[in-house]
Amino acid sequence: MKPFPLLFALLLITHDSPGADDRVKESTAGFKKWDTNGDGFLVREEVPEGPRSIFERVDRDKNGKVSLEEHLLATTGKAPGNQKANVKNTESNIRRHVINQEWAQEPEGIEREYFVSIPGKGKKNLPVVFLFHGNGGQAKNLIKGWSRRLKDHMVVAPQGYRRSWNISDEASRAPDTLYFREIIRDLAGRYPRARLSGISMIGFSNGAGYIFRLLIEIDDPELISNAVPVVSSMVTEQYHNDTFWQRSNDESADYDTKVSPVTNSNILTIHGTRDRIVPYRGGKRGRNALHLSAQDTAFYWAQQKGFKGRKIADEDGREISKDIISFAYGTQNVTHLKVVGAGHDLGEKGRKVDEMILDFIREGKIKKAY
Repeated sequence: MKPFPLLFALLLITHDSPGADDRVKESTAGFKKWDTNGDGFLVREEVPEGPRSIFERVDRDKNGKVSLEEHLLATTGKAPGNQKANVKNTESNIRRHVINQEWAQEPEGIEREYFVSIPGKGKKNLPVVFLFHGNGGQAKNLIKGWSRRLKDHMVVAPQGYRRSWNISDEASRAPDTLYFREIIRDLAGRYPRARLSGISMIGFSNGAGYIFRLLIEIDDPELISNAVPVVSSMVTEQYHNDTFWQRSNDESADYDTKVSPVTNSNILTIHGTRDRIVPYRGGKRGRNALHLSAQDTAFYWAQQKGFKGRKIADEDGREISKDIISFAYGTQNVTHLKVVGAGHDLGEKGRKVDEMILDFIREGKIKKAY
């Protein structure tokens, strides 16, 4: 049987049918193949054109995403909970830890969880990658895919409060920069093998905004070596009047403090030109958030790191793979990738982008051509 011969079909297979377990394994493998950003969900753009037509029927909770459970119910009639042995095998190296915090939304305190995947064997000076999910995402789902891609790294996935990061108009008003610093301290005590200077970060959508927040606010220039914001436009609160800004109070919406970021990070920003959630050329998202353009965002970071020239013109980008255009500020090692025709989750082009991200995490740069 070929993988996904009737993906998103009606429930024609029952859990008592012969070979049902094999179908679950097959369907799960295909789900992971299509989940190009490894966040544990499928969005419309990740689903091929044929089965995409019944995406809404499979999306049972109508949140615009298809979970593995919804996918398996549609293709096999079985939820992943019926495959406990398989789940255990895929999650055996993932550990859960918590950081205790309190603020106005949680005056009695709350345990904020984060997940860690660590290779069983290997060098003591283990490189570390942080993953930041998008709005509505789940850290535990995100870490599964990327820990397989980065088997030679410790992978850390924090969970955002109310499934979001406190950037602009989100539900969270959590002290997220402090949360990150507390995770670093906690990791230092738990994992002496971890190299907690020169870490790497990959963030998606709202998680990309969190990366920008950390690049702006962290006062250790050597802490973050590689930063990859995917859906890569800063909100205008973070940069306006030719200056970076932060808040003096996390629970306020007012970015009232000028700041000059000190990061020495290599920065790779990535954005699809047909993104309907965060417009590539900038503009409004949601009720209040206003974004800079993707190309302006990269240019302002290159300037912050010492670039003195003009912004690279749109027509002067260099195609490094089909429909992937690079705008590289080489001396500052700030690069923007324009993914032509891709939406918020990059779709099929996400596979090639993932290859570039992995090279960037391991080498601090991407190749000249792919």
